[in-house]
Amino acid sequence: MQSRKTFFMGQYEHGLDGKNRLFLPSRFREKSAGPDFVVTQGLERCLYLFPVASWHDLAGKLADLPISNKSEERAFKRILLSSASEADVDSQGRILVPQHLRDYAQIKHEVIILGVLKHVEIWAKESWGRYHKKARASFERVAPHLDL
Repeated sequence: MQSRKTFFMGQYEHGLDGKNRLFLPSRFREKSAGPDFVVTQGLERCLYLFPVASWHDLAGKLADLPISNKSEERAFKRILLSSASEADVDSQGRILVPQHLRDYAQIKHEVIILGVLKHVEIWAKESWGRYHKKARASFERVAPHLDL
């Protein structure tokens, strides 16, 4: 089981500054083994932010994907890896969000930053609002399986 120290959780609201840098909450920076992250396209038009150690774990899984359709496997790897970028945290606790990723996630200024166990998600505020409303139904259906 993964150590509690490396679990990301919580929700924070921030905005990009004039140079397209995003302040990463200190709780998230503290849970990484170092100041370096990798940011890439996520699902549902959000961005995924991985500590480098978690990114290396994911890369190992990518090398051994159990997908029989090799064309789909290559497509998945190409999209995930070609959109990835190093995201070093500066002395002010900010990361640069590249233009191609801001375009993909439709981020203009305001963002929601979520901790999702092994990674962080970055959402355009409006997109998160729409997604959150739809996701509530899934939350209600899954909860009984956890005895909540």
